[in-house]
Amino acid sequence: MPQVGLPWGGFAGRRLSAMVEANWRQNPEVAEAFLAWHLQRYPVDHSRWYTRAIIGRDLGRDPALVRAHLEAAVAVQPGHREGRWRAATLSQLLGEPDRAAEHLRRWLEGQPHATGQVLFAAGRWIRDPDALLDRVVPEGDAYRSAALRYAREHGRAELARAAWTRLHRPRPAGDAALHDFVDLALGAGDYAAAMAAWRETYPDYRPGQVPNGDFVHPVGRGRGLDWDTRMPAGSQATRDTRSFVTEPASLRLEFDGKETLRLSRPSVRIPVAANPDGWILSGHWRAERLTTRALPYLDVRPGNGDRTRVDVPATTFDWTPFRVELDGADVPALLHLQLRRDPSVHHFDRYLAGTLWLDAVRLEPRAPAAPPVGAASSRESPPLEGNPSDWP
Repeated sequence: MPQVGLPWGGFAGRRLSAMVEANWRQNPEVAEAFLAWHLQRYPVDHSRWYTRAIIGRDLGRDPALVRAHLEAAVAVQPGHREGRWRAATLSQLLGEPDRAAEHLRRWLEGQPHATGQVLFAAGRWIRDPDALLDRVVPEGDAYRSAALRYAREHGRAELARAAWTRLHRPRPAGDAALHDFVDLALGAGDYAAAMAAWRETYPDYRPGQVPNGDFVHPVGRGRGLDWDTRMPAGSQATRDTRSFVTEPASLRLEFDGKETLRLSRPSVRIPVAANPDGWILSGHWRAERLTTRALPYLDVRPGNGDRTRVDVPATTFDWTPFRVELDGADVPALLHLQLRRDPSVHHFDRYLAGTLWLDAVRLEPRAPAAPPVGAASSRESPPLEGNPSDWP
């Protein structure tokens, strides 16, 4: 049956309309007239309404008419995501940022993984982080968590704080949003916020202490204040609940003796408040049958400061305490604690075998040094002046 005789224009009419739509810049007036004819017969085709709005804007038509065509494009298929995105783009070009934000918000509904795309688009004209989240991000922790991930990836600390305040808290252990917020806070030097957020989820954590120093919680990938236990081939790190100094576990490191291991993990970041008097890092470790001359050692570094090295006392030893004093800082700092090994590839015994345990890792502020006795006396009793015969 011929399609051109159908009331709505038929398939032939739609194909012809699509051809005009794709080439409307060659003769926009003719394209506009043809789309008007087509939409009278097939009014639920959102793409044609949108193209008619674009042509009207290009030809300088009445803005109210252009907006009407754009709203018709959305109204005939309100759930069409591509149509929503195109409507947001045109609304911005028409100088209607509120409508553009509304279209972006509707486009995002049900698609939290695309939150970053919306934040990038709307962030070009909505500068305030709170307004940006309120206007274009739907309700729900899935969207706020995605906003935190976007903020971390782009170094947007203020946006991260705004998203964090909107999340339901405390966050569960291992939560990606918690890790994103703490990672960004540490990178921005906001150590107080990082410690406060971590303590909400881990009440046993004390700000300024070594996170999970007794290995009560599972170790992870170094996100937030987790221990980073991603070990290279030939080694592994696990919690040992059978050998420890403090309950319930220690950190057990096993080396199979088949690899030239260059170690920089396990490691952990330790944010601390300002303390000019310094800190004392202590803990316990144990070893069994460590091989090679290049033994593992602990490395402590305050921010970009000098490294302090703590060597293992032997290749085999029972639980033994270690203690190291660190220089202080007049500003909050981030200490880096890691197990390192720097083997020489030329040594015949460069392969590392054996087992090493670590437990009860502590960080305490060092007590202020007592002033000299003479200095204290001079402050308490200022020197007498005048003729000695007049002194009492």
